[in-house]
Amino acid sequence: MNILVIEDDKRIAGIVERGLTENGHQVVLSHDGKQGADMMLDGKYDVALLDLYLPRMDGFAVLEKVRGRRCKTPILVLTAVDAVPKILQAFDLGADDYLVKPFLLEILLARVSAIARRVLPAMEPQAIRAGDITLDRSRRLAIREGKHIYLTRKQFDLLELLMKRSGLITSREQLIEAGWGCDSEVKENTLDVYIHGLRAKLEDKRDDDHTLIRTIHRSGYMFVEN
Repeated sequence: MNILVIEDDKRIAGIVERGLTENGHQVVLSHDGKQGADMMLDGKYDVALLDLYLPRMDGFAVLEKVRGRRCKTPILVLTAVDAVPKILQAFDLGADDYLVKPFLLEILLARVSAIARRVLPAMEPQAIRAGDITLDRSRRLAIREGKHIYLTRKQFDLLELLMKRSGLITSREQLIEAGWGCDSEVKENTLDVYIHGLRAKLEDKRDDDHTLIRTIHRSGYMFVEN
């Protein structure tokens, strides 16, 4: 992805730039808010990383300016304070996510990847096929033997991940993140209820030995192409 980093601390900016570049991203740096806002409005960036406390124009003003001009670039806010009112203010102004400094580079990379999955769906195919099931993204439904099976959003997200990893064990943690987000405190038995609902919709007959979605004891679930 093409990523804009607006950060006045040049040491932090350099670390972030190296980490993103080593992971295959293209990075452009800005060290003050006014320049960063202008660059975001003039350029085409897949994601912007925005410090809140910047010279010339702080991060809140940057958010207000670019969102006021209908700039849709996803913005991950980097902040040195974890005060809830400030974080909520950033979200109100149009931030997509935030990360409190100091942060682990691995966490930053994971957050950037998560944003990419959310905001770049057009880069993925509109249909996924595994076994005799086709998953239609445009209509959020599964098709099996000509039958249209309508899914809830969470059912769709869970089935999509399982089908992408067909034949592989998908952990409970991976499924919970796909369905509810990485910061969710959803209970594991809630996941089991959704998997049970998926099985009921996908299969006319219940046969635990031949079900499409197999339970892997103490590990998670696996989509198996029958």
